[in-house]
Amino acid sequence: MTEKERTAMAQDYLLRQLREALLRLTQTPQRATEVKLESEEQIRQSVRHLARTRVSALLRQLRAARGYSYEEVSERTGLSQQLLFDVEYKDRRLTLDELRLLATCYQVQVEDILGIDLTERRPRAVDPDE
Repeated sequence: MTEKERTAMAQDYLLRQLREALLRLTQTPQRATEVKLESEEQIRQSVRHLARTRVSALLRQLRAARGYSYEEVSERTGLSQQLLFDVEYKDRRLTLDELRLLATCYQVQVEDILGIDLTERRPRAVDPDE
């Protein structure tokens, strides 16, 4: 077999592999498992985990944006470096006091970290004639 024939065979093989890969990507994926209804407790745990993950990522970003090391944040807040690491990268929950200390350190509001609005809003009266 000549070099030209080997090159042509290799190109044909690669083209075939590429076509098959593209075909697999364009086909509708089938579920590997059936959808299970989750219990209330599982749903609560999932929500808590997602909230902690979001807060952890935001705290990491705030620390990086301020250019603070764990040591600097620890000095400013009185929280241990291990606690700070665990909050940012593990599943450590914060107390409200700890969260307030971090918010003050990063010069943001607790509400901003939690993504909530704590201002009281009065419900608007509904006009029955509208």
